Amino acid sequence: MRIALERGKATVEVLGWFGDTFQETFRETLGLIELLGNETRMRMLAPLLERSGAKRDYRTRINPKLVYHNISALSDAGLLDENIEGAYELSQFGKTVLAEFITFLEKTRKTLDESRTREVKND
Repeated sequence: MRIALERGKATVEVLGWFGDTFQETFRETLGLIELLGNETRMRMLAPLLERSGAKRDYRTRINPKLVYHNISALSDAGLLDENIEGAYELSQFGKTVLAEFITFLEKTRKTLDESRTREVKND
């Protein structure tokens, strides 16, 4: 970002909601990041981008106590829905949030890689 600013390539956009609802938005966003930043939950959610998942599928790969606890947390956050067969699917909200989170992780990974490359070149 600093390099982009130095070269005049960054645009700063004023967010209309920033002053009015910043605290609430920040709290909600951090709550989602905390949920998605958990390795067990990501191991449960990522396959749901391709297909629904049954509890028994999770229990073969993940401790059953963790499955129950995490399904509750993900459902309460509105990320999961249970279909007619009792399998779990990402809600529309869950699909959107998970896709945005994965995009954020990928962009962050690229930024870190670029930063490391610049540091090596400067040494």
